[in-house]
Amino acid sequence: MVGTSFLRVAAHDDDYSTNAAITYSMSEDQPEYLQVNPLTGWVFVNQPISQRSYISRQIIATDGGNRSSSVELAVTITNVKNQPPQWEKDKYEVIIPENTVRDTPVVTIKATSPLGDPRVTYNLEDGLVPESNMPVRFYLTPNREDGSASILVAEPLDYETTRNFILRVRAQNVAPVPLAAFTTVHINITDVNDNVPFFTSSVYETSVTEGVQVGTLVLQISYSLLNDRSGDFQFFRIDPELGSIYTEAVFDRETKGSYLLEVKSVDGWESSRPGKHGQPNSDTAYVRIFISDVNDNKPVFAQSVYEVDVDEDADVGSTVLTVSANDEDEGANAKLRYQITSGNVGGVFDMEPEVGTIFIAQPLDYEQNKLYKLHILASDGKWEDYATVIVTVVNKNDEAPVFSVNEYYSSVTEELDGSPVFVLQVTASDPDKDADQEALRYSLHGQGAESEFIIDEVTGKIYAQRTLDREARAVWRFVVLATDEGGEGLTGFTDVIISVWDINDNAPIFACAPDSCHGDIAENSPPGTSVMEMTATDLDDTAVGQNAMLAYRIVGNAPLIGGNSGVDMFNINPATGTVSVAVPSLDREQTDAYILVVEARDGGGMTGTATATIHVTDVNDHVPRFLDRSCSVRIPESSEPNTAVIELSAMDADAGENGLLTFSVVAGDPEQKFYLVSHRQEQRGTLRLKKRLDYERQGEQRFNLTIKVEDLQYSSLLHCTVEIEDCNDHVPVFIPHFVQLPPIREDVAPGTSLANVVASDLDSGMNRELTYSIASESDPYHLFSVDQAGLVTVASELDREKVAQHHLVILAADHGTPPLTGTATIQIALLDVNDNGPEFESPYAPIVWENVPGPQVVRLNQSSTVLRAVDRDSAENGSPFSFSVPLELRYSSDFHLQDNGNDTATITALRTFDREKQKQFLLPVIMSDSGIPPKTVTNTLTITIGDENDHSHAAGQKTVFINSHRGRMPTNVLGKVYSPDPDDWDNKTYSFEGHVPNYFLLNKRTGFLIIKENAPSGSYEFQVRVSDGVWPDAISSVKLKAQEWVTVPGDRVSSGSLFVAEISSLDFYSTTLTVLSCISATEFMEHRGNLKSRYELLGDFLSDLLSVGLDNVNIFSLMEVRDRTLDVRFSIHSMPIVRPERIHGYLAAHKQKLLFVTAAAVAAEFALGGFGVVVPAGGSAVLEAVILLLELVVLLLLLLQFLKLFLLILLFAGVAAVLEAVVLLFVTAAAVAAEFALGGFGVVVPAGGSAVLEAVILLLELVVLLLLLLQFLKLFLLMLLFAAAAVLEAVVLLFVTAAAVAADFALGGFGVITAGGSAVLEAVLQSFLQVNVTQVHVDECVDADCRGGGGCTSQLTVTERPAVVDSGSMALVSVRVESTAVCGCSAREHLHQSCSIYPRNPCYNGGACVDTLSGYR
Repeated sequence: MVGTSFLRVAAHDDDYSTNAAITYSMSEDQPEYLQVNPLTGWVFVNQPISQRSYISRQIIATDGGNRSSSVELAVTITNVKNQPPQWEKDKYEVIIPENTVRDTPVVTIKATSPLGDPRVTYNLEDGLVPESNMPVRFYLTPNREDGSASILVAEPLDYETTRNFILRVRAQNVAPVPLAAFTTVHINITDVNDNVPFFTSSVYETSVTEGVQVGTLVLQISYSLLNDRSGDFQFFRIDPELGSIYTEAVFDRETKGSYLLEVKSVDGWESSRPGKHGQPNSDTAYVRIFISDVNDNKPVFAQSVYEVDVDEDADVGSTVLTVSANDEDEGANAKLRYQITSGNVGGVFDMEPEVGTIFIAQPLDYEQNKLYKLHILASDGKWEDYATVIVTVVNKNDEAPVFSVNEYYSSVTEELDGSPVFVLQVTASDPDKDADQEALRYSLHGQGAESEFIIDEVTGKIYAQRTLDREARAVWRFVVLATDEGGEGLTGFTDVIISVWDINDNAPIFACAPDSCHGDIAENSPPGTSVMEMTATDLDDTAVGQNAMLAYRIVGNAPLIGGNSGVDMFNINPATGTVSVAVPSLDREQTDAYILVVEARDGGGMTGTATATIHVTDVNDHVPRFLDRSCSVRIPESSEPNTAVIELSAMDADAGENGLLTFSVVAGDPEQKFYLVSHRQEQRGTLRLKKRLDYERQGEQRFNLTIKVEDLQYSSLLHCTVEIEDCNDHVPVFIPHFVQLPPIREDVAPGTSLANVVASDLDSGMNRELTYSIASESDPYHLFSVDQAGLVTVASELDREKVAQHHLVILAADHGTPPLTGTATIQIALLDVNDNGPEFESPYAPIVWENVPGPQVVRLNQSSTVLRAVDRDSAENGSPFSFSVPLELRYSSDFHLQDNGNDTATITALRTFDREKQKQFLLPVIMSDSGIPPKTVTNTLTITIGDENDHSHAAGQKTVFINSHRGRMPTNVLGKVYSPDPDDWDNKTYSFEGHVPNYFLLNKRTGFLIIKENAPSGSYEFQVRVSDGVWPDAISSVKLKAQEWVTVPGDRVSSGSLFVAEISSLDFYSTTLTVLSCISATEFMEHRGNLKSRYELLGDFLSDLLSVGLDNVNIFSLMEVRDRTLDVRFSIHSMPIVRPERIHGYLAAHKQKLLFVTAAAVAAEFALGGFGVVVPAGGSAVLEAVILLLELVVLLLLLLQFLKLFLLILLFAGVAAVLEAVVLLFVTAAAVAAEFALGGFGVVVPAGGSAVLEAVILLLELVVLLLLLLQFLKLFLLMLLFAAAAVLEAVVLLFVTAAAVAADFALGGFGVITAGGSAVLEAVLQSFLQVNVTQVHVDECVDADCRGGGGCTSQLTVTERPAVVDSGSMALVSVRVESTAVCGCSAREHLHQSCSIYPRNPCYNGGACVDTLSGYR
């Protein structure tokens, strides 16, 4: 009802505050049957729901930040009387022990359906946590006997892991719209003694204070102490109940620090664990007890007096001595602290309190204090010990030698020979008292020491031992050290500075030589303009003489490439080396570089030269010019911005930045549609599009641009024409684009004009020519049309009930490339016409159970006993409805229909029904609506007779023929166990009886047999017990013949077929038959009453036709290649081998015989089968006599046809003679009558006239006599014709009867044909001939197009997955064979090698290479 809430949706948002505030909404759809509460998420009914069975909506959750997510809601609408199943209990509770074994039933639950079909299905819902059966610990199985279900244990349970389970079970009824109900099963697990008591730790550790009293609690544990070899257990005891451990002695840690105990715990119940034999469970653990320390020992120094010597120059912080004391306690009780108590004069020493190290805290001085006596203390906080440390200070050398001066200066001339050369002597003295002055030693330090200079370590004399170069180094600096005590004592130092005097030994050198002397000068520079500096350097000393005084001159002056001699082009300042312009005629365009050779000479006459390159730089003295005098270009208006339009090139003789050109548009582009990109270095520019073009705008069809090129000073102009090409860039536009038409009747005649729409296009030419059409998605049924003038008309009949309102989208497409399309929408509403009659409200499928006495009201579905109707027309053409049945059924003894007058009707079953006699009844129901005029229709209600298990099932025999390709058989279903039963609704169970090979499986519920993968070939027989729970069980037998179809060397395998093809992949020949005229694989296999199946008849025929045993014929494939078109394939094993061509010839020649003989045999068998004749196997051996007999019948029929034709010719000849006589008679009579008439009008008859009349009378008498003779002749001929027809009918009946007798006799029949047998035979023969053999040796190439290649072959493909045809008592597992056409090579008639021999595909025109016995094709 309206307002009912039935589902709550919930969304989650990980944000917080207002961002996490969620509101709910529902997608809009009319009518709004459902709504959702925006705050709570409850979905409720918004308005009454009718004529709907399914509603789908989107629910959107939106947070405070306007982010949303959606989920689909699917609601199934059921009838209010469709009730879900009802559980016997709302919940079930059960208690089981944890050691319950697998597959043990725990609880039985049951639900029932209040509908007509009481069946329900059960499902155990999946859980998410262990308590809800995840992972699976229980499973559910239905009990078909009483409609209940049992919950069984699936995996071992463990009380210690999960102690209770809450399972949710779903029960669903069997209805068109199934409903479900749920119940909860609570399973509580009880504990059993299946766990060993164990200690939480394998080793326990604790401590007890030494010296504590006996009985002190050490540790709480369970439960007894075990004896050990160490005897530690005797010092403790344990409380057997509480597990508390107590001491039994007083302990001294210094004697023994720890004890190890072994503790055992035992529970008080018999163990459920295997191997315990009723003994309780137990466990052991170790307990280690440590004896904690008490401070009962004093520290003791290792020595009472310590002595040590210390140098007076020892560093502050240096260690003097480390003392230590020993304490037999441990831990904090053995932690000692050290300190100096007295004797530390001036605080010279200090002591590490925790380590006992004595170190120097202040500098020592031998002259102030030579001896220290320190008293030290060691304490553990309770006990103390004392010791004495005597420190003796040792005197040291502490005065360094002193030089006579702080710095020594000297000089030496460079390039002197005769090394070593004395330079100077240094002297020092030792200020220490009583020092030995002869013990001083000198040493020289610094760069050049020991290499260029050395010192005498005793005298202090310094010598130069190598030739010196002032230009390399002019001053040397050294440090001289003087060390006392023979070089082992203290050291004094002084500085020594030695200068080197210069001589003229270096020529001038140009800094830029040899490759870096370059200068630049602008062309046209006036004389005297400075070009560059040619500066040289002289390494000699500038402060001494003329050695470094330089003079410059030019010794060479020439152009680099071409030009005039450059002798007078430049000059140089002799003092500074400045190069300047000498003449005013520099021109870069003639000569752009010169080479000068410059010389520098010092005061000593030594010279140096360098080559200088002078580059003449450019001056902007040339005007840039375009290479072309004008330009013209065409571009489409659809060009994108930045598209290149044209490349422009110019030239400028200047170089450098004077030759860098800039391009620009200076006129002709007022809206700046173009711009120029300058490639200044390459002296070119690219004209590019800056803005989009529009050909349709005024003035944008052509642009006359003026383009300028310029350098830094000069410029030139170029006129360029840009032509714009029109593009299809405007979409056709409808005005108006939306048209709403007045409503029209749905029965408006096709061709009626509705509206005229016109579109326009701003483009030109073909781009503005338009074609009108209707969008297919707006008119999927092609109900409307539009012509090229835009006139919209009705194209076909409309139906308001199919589409009540149309929104036609009219398309106008121009002819541009690509075309553009504009749209307009026309809204057309349809007015209803009463063109639909009432229909059933839903697809009723009523069931009336058999054996129920009438009358009984028929339930049309699970929730209603009344029939309701709906009308797709509008309300005024709908209800009220009237219901009735045809007049001939109003007084039927089966059903009665009652019109209730409120748009409903009730159907009553009047008698008891038997499903085995008739499974369903078709009841026509006449329904009329209230339209003007009213519409009356007849709907057929199918009433099914429900089956009751009132017949027993019988034992059946199933024969299964299994074929596998190369012995590869995957696991596959073979068919259903055959157990005939007139009932078809009962539930049977199937189980193997006796020994069954393990290659087969059986589905106990469906009875389907399954063969396992790679089962070996052979014959198998076994039995299956079939039970329906009501009638006695039946034992059905199954016979299987599994065979592998692969040839081996020496095997003779032929094939023939109906629909024949060679299967090279199977290594044997095969032939196939395609049978048309509505036959399926199942119909080909099934028995028709007592008749043989077509499968068996075909085998008999092939065996007889090819003279091979029936066991050598195997029909291995039945494939429905098209709708009710069957492809039959078989193989023949024989000796000698039968080639396929022979089999094809047999089949082609005997195709009609196959039909006639098979039909005759079947007809005879059918005619005699009614009299209980049993046809034995192998009866087809006499079919040749039948074939010969039928050939005689055909010959006789041809003779009778010739006789009939001859009689007809005679008959027509006699009739022609009679007609001629009659004509002659009438002509003569006419003449006589004319003459008589003329005589009566006064005509004079001549004298002989009476004789003429006598002759005429005689002639007429002869004519009458002749006519009588002709009539007798005609009667005689007709009698002959009828006699011939009678003889023909008798002969045909005779021979056909004889054929039936012969066939019956050949097939083992011993009955007598009755008078009605020929009629039955004729009917069966006519029916069987509807099955037609359409093709022998089917060639797929007939329908293939291989004109591009040179030939075609039919190629077969065999798949591993077999096809199963099951027809009750017989089943065939056939090989899947598909035939396809393969286009081959044009030279296929030539002798070829195999495909692998050729390096590339030998076929032409795309053909595929296929290996055959004669090479590739």
